[in-house]
Amino acid sequence: MADVFAIRVLTRPQIQEVYTRRLIEDFPPDERKPLQMIERALDLGKYVCYGYFIGERMAAYAFFAKAGKTVLVDYFSVEKSLRDQGLGSRFLQALIGGPLRDLNCALLEVDDPDYAPDPYEKEIRRHRLRFYLNNGLKDTGARVVVFHVEYRILALPVGRIPVGEDALNAYLSIYRAIPHEQAYAEKIQIEGYIAT
Repeated sequence: MADVFAIRVLTRPQIQEVYTRRLIEDFPPDERKPLQMIERALDLGKYVCYGYFIGERMAAYAFFAKAGKTVLVDYFSVEKSLRDQGLGSRFLQALIGGPLRDLNCALLEVDDPDYAPDPYEKEIRRHRLRFYLNNGLKDTGARVVVFHVEYRILALPVGRIPVGEDALNAYLSIYRAIPHEQAYAEKIQIEGYIAT
């Protein structure tokens, strides 16, 4: 019998467990929001977290920041032991065809390979970018710098696909909607620019 996969909205205890056991290993410290900030955004209805389950085992997770019917993929990761098996693509497609399908706009930031510090990191970034493009995401042409990291802004194939300045404005609307702790807010420096 084939494995049965299901997307579920994560409960607060599940989110806390993912954050403390997996997210801190999957993302570098400068890319992690404080858990309290995520919980505050959850309380205000400006954040949602999904798990991709095989039975009761969470195989992957995705956290989204929300501003109305526009979302930004904040964190997306597959359990390390299950990577390179197509699970990330299945999860992403299930999100696009499921809980994200009625949104106005869904965005994702991905490290820009053009600014990688070395050839190894450049190849990792290219691999990540290819993954998203192969799964139907579109490059909006918008580029941003957050925490001194250069990102390309991609759009998931739901609702409208904003480009250029429109994509940058949609992206910034999400950052403005999320409540930030003072110490964290002081570290956020978004310098938007548009690719020509």
